[in-house]
Amino acid sequence: MNRPWRLLPLLALLTASAASLPAAARADDVAAASAHFRKGSALYQQRQWRAAIAEFEAAYRLKPHGAIHFNVARCREQLEEWPGALRSYTDYLREVPDARDRAAVRAAIGRIEARLAAAGVQALLVYTDPPGAEVRIDGRPRGTTPFHLTLPPGPYALALALEGYAPVEQAVEVGASVSRVVEVVLRPSAAPAPAPSAAATRPASPGAATAPPAASRGGAAALPPPAPARPDLSARAPAASVPLAPAPQARPSRHRVYTWVAAGAAAAALTAGVLYGQSAQRKRDALVDGTPHDDAASLARDARSKARTANVLYGIAGAAGAAGVTLFFVEGTF
Repeated sequence: MNRPWRLLPLLALLTASAASLPAAARADDVAAASAHFRKGSALYQQRQWRAAIAEFEAAYRLKPHGAIHFNVARCREQLEEWPGALRSYTDYLREVPDARDRAAVRAAIGRIEARLAAAGVQALLVYTDPPGAEVRIDGRPRGTTPFHLTLPPGPYALALALEGYAPVEQAVEVGASVSRVVEVVLRPSAAPAPAPSAAATRPASPGAATAPPAASRGGAAALPPPAPARPDLSARAPAASVPLAPAPQARPSRHRVYTWVAAGAAAAALTAGVLYGQSAQRKRDALVDGTPHDDAASLARDARSKARTANVLYGIAGAAGAAGVTLFFVEGTF
């Protein structure tokens, strides 16, 4: 990588993104995030990689921005923490999808994947929306999303659980040469149906009389529910109190007849004009090719006549074409 850290561009982004926050929170968060980021950059230059990571992560918690993941990845590479570096590079590309150095970061990820493959393992990265889901692999709890782990190549059973969301279970295959990234959008779980009351579920005693319905708040006794009626499939008129709206009339379809007539006339006139023009040109060529002709005067008259006819036909074609264009916009749609 050509740039070991990113200080000035990120500080500008932190300041610009603060415009949407309240004034007090904006000033406090931006100032603190900028301070952490500057300190992390200074620690990076002093080769204090782990302390720099702590400062960068503190800046991210205050003002999240994907570029910070790049700096964390560079620190983890210096510490030879290859899975963590791969995870940070992946986070960077996910949060900054239009990064200009995307190709270089992908190359760095490829080098880390080759190192992991040489060690006989590969990285599994799991992201959920929303984050914070518990991750189980082959039934064993391993952490919460966003999550990464190195595993030997092979199949694994992945389970995700987050309160308020439907659990997810799926099989994943970890390859030998490239990392595996799993992204899951969690769906809210369905609300449970209300349990029936004890009075409704208590069976009636044999021989006991049915209690009358309780009175409503207005004092009138509530009526028992009517017996279900069979559906009436016959047509019925709407109640008189329901206003009837006229059904929308279908717009008559037009096919731009006059447009096509004009277009056809333009095409026919143009074709005829081209034929007359070619004929006139052949007769002119015959007059100037040096061959003596007994009917040279007749050829000349015929050439002029056909040329005039061709010009007239060209004019008709142009007028018909212009009329077709006008009619196209005037007539109704197809």
